Amino acid sequence: MNITRLSIEKPVFAWMLMAALLVFGSISFRHLGISMLPDVDFPSVSISVNYPGASPEVIESDVVDVIENAVMGTEGLKNISSSSRYGSANISLEFDISRPVDIAMQEVQSKISSAMNRLPKNVDQPIVTKQNPEDQPILWMALSGDLPTRDLMTYSRDKLLTQFQLVPGVGDVFLGGYQEPNIRLWLQREKLKAYELTIDDIVNALKREHVEKPAGLLQQGETEYTLRVVGEARSAEELGEVIINRRGGAPIYTPIRLKDIARIETGLQDIRRMSRVQGENAVGMGVRK
Repeated sequence: MNITRLSIEKPVFAWMLMAALLVFGSISFRHLGISMLPDVDFPSVSISVNYPGASPEVIESDVVDVIENAVMGTEGLKNISSSSRYGSANISLEFDISRPVDIAMQEVQSKISSAMNRLPKNVDQPIVTKQNPEDQPILWMALSGDLPTRDLMTYSRDKLLTQFQLVPGVGDVFLGGYQEPNIRLWLQREKLKAYELTIDDIVNALKREHVEKPAGLLQQGETEYTLRVVGEARSAEELGEVIINRRGGAPIYTPIRLKDIARIETGLQDIRRMSRVQGENAVGMGVRK
């Protein structure tokens, strides 16, 4: 019996069947999962390469052009685009939808490896990754306030970052405009001349004195203690107490402290990027699902 005859002979059953489809369809639609960035594996490959200290023009001519020529013959390649900036470059490769992205990525890695001898010696190993829409942040937040920029960086890294990473549904949280805190030494030329010291003497002194190493074990009766040499400074003031005990490899018998020849202050890495909110310095936090 076909469905037409069944509907004519039993109209009530047909109406009940239609009503059931509408009701259960409505319920299913309400519980249907929706994502702004669905998990779609697009056949796209990204190549990131770093060339510290190089200008965009040098990176384009010495790095990007070499890599583009090397991967140009990859099977299924539809489009290639690149962007060069100070010290780094990014190359995006788009393949046919029927091309398996894993196979395409392996072929791209092979072609880049064969072209490494044509790249400058100071270029870092290119990083080849698959592009995925889920790698983009679904939420951006910003932290700002009446605090020094260094304190904002430290608080966002040590306090907020781990708290957001523990939220259910969060895959990763990364910081935008973040600069690593550090300590800066401003050496005074006149005092270096007075003490007959060079930059190498200062660097070598920091390598020897500003270090924390294990010191073995101490056994006393049936008790055994673990020893360590606490040599790392916890503040700029403590770092100033580091003693420079060698000049050109020869020992110095009159103690010379680091604070005697340098101005020491806490600061940040050289600013290469920044984040602002409403015109104020801030730390951006991008959330990936």
